[in-house]
Amino acid sequence: CRGSELMSMFYLAWHNSVLKKSRFILTCLSVIVAFFLFSILAGINHALTKHVNGNNQYRLITSHKISITRSLPINYQQKISAIAGVESVSYASWFGGFFQNEKNQIAVTAVEHNSYFELFDEYQIPEQQLAQWKKTRTGMIVGQAVAKQYGWKVGDKVPLSSSIWMNKNGSFSWEFVVSGIYQSSKQTGDNKKIFFQHAYFDKGRAYARNSISWLSTKIMPQANVEYVISEIDKLFAHSNSPTRTTTEQVFVKERAQQFIDMAMVINIVVIAVFFTLLLIVCNTMIQTSRERLNESAMMKALGFSSTSLISGIYLESLLLLSLGAALGTLLATILLGFVKQAFGDFLPGIYISPEHYLSVFAVVNIAAAFCSFFPALTIKGIVISESLGGNS
Repeated sequence: CRGSELMSMFYLAWHNSVLKKSRFILTCLSVIVAFFLFSILAGINHALTKHVNGNNQYRLITSHKISITRSLPINYQQKISAIAGVESVSYASWFGGFFQNEKNQIAVTAVEHNSYFELFDEYQIPEQQLAQWKKTRTGMIVGQAVAKQYGWKVGDKVPLSSSIWMNKNGSFSWEFVVSGIYQSSKQTGDNKKIFFQHAYFDKGRAYARNSISWLSTKIMPQANVEYVISEIDKLFAHSNSPTRTTTEQVFVKERAQQFIDMAMVINIVVIAVFFTLLLIVCNTMIQTSRERLNESAMMKALGFSSTSLISGIYLESLLLLSLGAALGTLLATILLGFVKQAFGDFLPGIYISPEHYLSVFAVVNIAAAFCSFFPALTIKGIVISESLGGNS
């Protein structure tokens, strides 16, 4: 009986909501836009602030103090390894790269093949494939998504071109063979990268030999992060190539600096939209309660309590906001799937976490309560004799 009464209330709330169809649709669209932006921001913020795991809390990135586009001497690896608190050091250089034409851009990196994947163990590679890659001078490790996109298999010979690095033959085309395919162990991980041996890259390039783009340092869990960072930069402070060392999380954020600005803009927009949304929905519910003033007075006269009438208004607000929130969040989730594919190389970790859906649920209920407040005051203050008597 209780269940049927609740269903009747929901049916009545829905019926009342769609009496003015145009007003309902326009209000619902404003809710969709608000929650769409709210969810887009949440996905980007996850990449900027939540993309941390147990490993990269202990990983540091060292690049040239002036710009990451400037190279560092390769022997910095040995010098950093001698610092107290350092567990292991690897290095890498940005290759860029594209397949067949420049529209098919791929994140290709030359890495130190003996230590890189021990340091970055989130890249899951079958042991046999990893061992084969270490023995294959022209071998490359390919992300599962890239391999699937181009139909590559282990053993395939693949030519990749770089718009930056020319080889000794005067060509920008480099020959590789697929030695392994990796899959990220993280839900928000990136499966669209390619790695190849830095030794092959260093020996084959026409210039800038014995140099690297950055170093990756894993420190011991008990080590002082700030101390190690300070010691690394102090070591090269007076050299021709001074360094700047940060945690991996800071490094990722700095590479995505323009997204931080975009997130800030979206944040301001979302606040403005939500404020406008509350005004729109509040106005809708106030108009609804005024239009049904006589109806509410009649229901009171028939024995309905103010609480039950206010509950009906709250349900109307809740249904309107829930529908808009569900559609807006769904659209954002779909769009972020495409954004992740397009910008996953540059900004990994674009993802709407389960906690965000709880936030949406909380916001919907709080907003519904707020939008029902003023209509509730109106219903509470209804005087039956005045409301009905004035229209007799």
